[in-house]
Parts: sequence; C-alpha cells; structure tokens
Amino acid sequence: MLILGLDTTGAYCSVALCDEARVLGYKSENIGRGHAERLAPMVQEVLEQAGLTAKDIDKIAVCTGPGSFTGLRVALAFAKGFALPRKLPVVGLSSLAMWAVQADPEGQKNVIAVADVRRGELCWSAVFKGQVAEGVVTQKAEAAREIFKTLNPDMIIEDEIVDARRLAWLGAELSPKEYPAVPLYSRGPDAKLPGGIDPK
Repeated sequence: MLILGLDTTGAYCSVALCDEARVLGYKSENIGRGHAERLAPMVQEVLEQAGLTAKDIDKIAVCTGPGSFTGLRVALAFAKGFALPRKLPVVGLSSLAMWAVQADPEGQKNVIAVADVRRGELCWSAVFKGQVAEGVVTQKAEAAREIFKTLNPDMIIEDEIVDARRLAWLGAELSPKEYPAVPLYSRGPDAKLPGGIDPK
C-alpha cells in the first residue's frame, strides 16, 4: 500500500510518500504562509522523487489540526479533492495525537500534547500509555497548567512539528470511519450573523 501523508497545520508544509516499511519520498518546508500554492507542487515533487505517479497512491493521511484556521484546511481540501475521483480512502489525525506519538512511539509514557492557540488559551490532549486519557480541550492557559499538575504526566509536549512520514505510516492502519478527515478547530468561529447571532 502506498500512503500519502500531508500536513499544513503549522508553519511547515510537509508531504511524505510511504509504503508500510519505507519512506519513498519526503519534503518539508518552513514556509510560514502560502501552503495552498506550495502543497500541490510538493506532492508532484515527492512523486517524481519516488519515480511514481498519482495513480500509484492507495490512501491519504492528513493532519486535521488544531492549527492555523486557513492552513489546516489546505491539506484537508487537497486530500479530499485528490481522493474523490480516484475513490481513495482518506484518514485524519490531529496534530496533538501526532505530537504524542512522536514523543512516545512505544506508547509507554503519559504524555500531554499542548498547542498555544493564542488569546491566553491552550488546546491540549492527554495520551497515557498510547491511549487517550483526556480528549481535546481548549481553556485558559492558567487553568490548563493547574490540570497538568494534577495529571502528573511524564512529558508535556508543546507546539511541535508534525512528521508527515509517521503520519503516513500511522494512517496505513486506520479506517476513515473511525478517523475521519474533518478539521479540528481549537475554538468556534469569530464570525457573527447580522444582529450578533452566532452561526451554528
């Protein structure tokens, strides 16, 4: 199986092409902005690097966030647009889950993965010995830090970089039903309907 891994949730634009055992192609660039313009060319470059074509891809794994509101949607939109005509499965993993796995690949430690989502807030999740102990939570940083003390983790991982290679490998074993490729936002939209009504 050939899996394409994509991440545009942060400053890096990352693409990996892997089978179950090897990295066949990989590019990761710290571009800050401009993911929408750079992602498709990077996918093509990685395919050429591997000596393969788009027809060879069997599955896509994409990072769903939290991250930049616009950025995380770039990879998700590309993945779904690429997969639809080819009828490829697409799976999604959060950046928090990825950071926890990268920090503790054997699943032997208690890890809290944390994203600074600004406005004095943290978005975090606890993964203890490879299992989710606390789902994704966004709250004031001071309150979050107090909870971290009570959870007493072995590691607190903050604002790391998603490794698209590991994303692809993990995605190989996941099902789209259990790991859908849907955006994970750290908070609701700021937009208001006329009259100050919150959009639902």
